[in-house]
Amino acid sequence: MNPIERFFALERHLDAGEKQGNIPPAKALYRDYWRVAWPTALEGIFINLILLADLIMVGSLGIAQAAAIGIVSQPKMLMQMFGKALGTGVTAVTARRKGARDYCSLNSCIKQSLVLTVLVYAVLASLGYTYREEILRLMGANDEYIGYALVYFTYLIGALFFKAMSAILTAVQIGIGQTKIILQASVAGNLVNVCLNYVLIFGAFGFPRMEIKGAAIATIIGEAVIFLVLLYAVLRHPQEGVDLRGQGTFAFERKTLTPVLEVGTNSFLEQIFERFGLLVFARLIAELGTVAVGTHHYCIILWDLYYYFGLGMSTASASFAGRKLGEKRRDLARLYMKAAQKSGLIVSLVVAAALLLLRGTIFSAMIADADAAALGAGIIAIVAVLIVPQTQAQVLAGTLRGAGDNRFIAQYSLFVSAILRSSIAYVLAFPLGMGLYGIWGALLIDEVLKMLLTEYRIGKGIWLTKEL
Repeated sequence: MNPIERFFALERHLDAGEKQGNIPPAKALYRDYWRVAWPTALEGIFINLILLADLIMVGSLGIAQAAAIGIVSQPKMLMQMFGKALGTGVTAVTARRKGARDYCSLNSCIKQSLVLTVLVYAVLASLGYTYREEILRLMGANDEYIGYALVYFTYLIGALFFKAMSAILTAVQIGIGQTKIILQASVAGNLVNVCLNYVLIFGAFGFPRMEIKGAAIATIIGEAVIFLVLLYAVLRHPQEGVDLRGQGTFAFERKTLTPVLEVGTNSFLEQIFERFGLLVFARLIAELGTVAVGTHHYCIILWDLYYYFGLGMSTASASFAGRKLGEKRRDLARLYMKAAQKSGLIVSLVVAAALLLLRGTIFSAMIADADAAALGAGIIAIVAVLIVPQTQAQVLAGTLRGAGDNRFIAQYSLFVSAILRSSIAYVLAFPLGMGLYGIWGALLIDEVLKMLLTEYRIGKGIWLTKEL
């Protein structure tokens, strides 16, 4: 076996006596993994490109309206956290029930999670609408653009309901390994959003010019389209044991919701710790001056394009971990995890090489300021190194989430992302005088630590024995 064949070989990673049945060829395992991974990976990139188009259109209206959307993004992210967290729990449980062929429990999980989402978001929407001005003032909105922010936030609350419901249905499709519909729904809804943005913001084709109100209405309609496409796919074409018209119950059951909420709560805590760390980072970067803030924004946009691709790979890891453990095939769960690791390494190295080679050209094209372009090219070199451990951490964390072993992720998010990363960033950026390089150096250290910690947890093997 030559070195390349040995690298891609999978069965050799099983210990003696660990094999539990027939093992498909490595090529088949990689093909299965990418069949689930590529739609969600492309969806992440597509959404970020759409957000960039939205930003450009709203930005053309003036800095006040652009600032209004920026300030609303903070409460928006907070309100989305419940749906994302519950979705993580739904993915883990539906994948496990799918693997075990327990279709009654699978459908009960979906139905009860949808009901819970409706109830929680009814409360969140009421609170958000009643205290919308107080919330925006707390986020830092000032009199210059608070009026725009109030208009946008009022309408956005409706969009967040559809987004939360879509998060549950998306989690179901990931859990059963049918991710193409996620990409199709996202493409349909976001294209509707962008087209309506142009029509409603600027008053094209005879429609009244609504500006920021038009952007909010377009967002509601776009999110509603995504939800309806996902719901249609479930109701019209029952698949892989999912049949909301048939089996399962909408009535809350402890045995059904307990595992969902256990995994979801840990995911919620993880998001809180990550959010806290990002808020601290934003404050530190603001102290570095205009050039650093502007350059950092462009670097984040470029990084996010790859980050969401890695996130798609992570969701595929979660799907296979849950389903194979549900089938009582720990050997296959381990092999799919290895397929994800090796795939992630190859993809991240290719992207890293491209970023290193093109970093100067990329920033010269985006930024006219020579100092900012030079700084950006240097930061992108750090990003190129950073994405290699980041991808490993993402796919391994996805495996742990799919297995329901995500309390560990919440714990290291508190220590690494919320506390250690922020402390290192401050020391590197200010006392050591590294500025923006110090900020991104801290992010690199953060991703390396996450990779090492997830590898440690995977190696312990607890995820293979986790019951849901």
